[in-house]
Amino acid sequence: MKNIKISLIFLLSSIFSLNLSAVPEGAFTTLMVQAKDIDKYVGFLKSNSDAFKAIGSSDAGVCVTRSGNDYPGELMVWNAFPSVEAAMVGSLKYDPYKAGGQITKLRELKHSAIWKSLKSFRLEPGHEVVARVKVKQENINAFVNKMAELEKEIQSNGHPDFFNGVFVSIAGGFESQTLMLRSITSSASDQGKIADEYFEGSYNTFNEAMALSEGFVSEQIQVCEQTYKR
Repeated sequence: MKNIKISLIFLLSSIFSLNLSAVPEGAFTTLMVQAKDIDKYVGFLKSNSDAFKAIGSSDAGVCVTRSGNDYPGELMVWNAFPSVEAAMVGSLKYDPYKAGGQITKLRELKHSAIWKSLKSFRLEPGHEVVARVKVKQENINAFVNKMAELEKEIQSNGHPDFFNGVFVSIAGGFESQTLMLRSITSSASDQGKIADEYFEGSYNTFNEAMALSEGFVSEQIQVCEQTYKR
């Protein structure tokens, strides 16, 4: 209960420190799993959408961790909702720990969380660099603004498909009091080009953003796709 209160306080204070008109609608839930066979598990989700329908998600999909894994077969199932309310209600309509049948043989459950985006976010899954970053409360507004500035800078430098998200967790357990960054491109090639340009001296805005933080907690590469749409 203490961790939930801390996380909710962090979420509310994060949002109220921003220009509220800039905080987009919608929320996400995520479920981290360890898949014994990733292809079989993803194939099962694509063929069985009852759980997504039951919880009322508008969109759903998976993100397979390809670098920076915490364990073999690391995979995330995500669901999109029109509001935090819908995400919270939806998360109570299906308990993955009580699921039976074939799916229980395909995966081991690890962790779940609810997320709220603090900047505009375009739902187009792709090749994603995912980082957890510690940011003090007084720096969140400036950090989010820098991420928005960086997005425009990279887009104007020949990468129109690039975009990023900044998310805060609700009752996220170990995710609490860190922000999650998702930097998304349509391909590994474009992601790599952006990284090369950074190491060649471009995108100092990223350095300015990180100067507002207390550093990375973790960083991964995930390959994401949408498997369900209502």
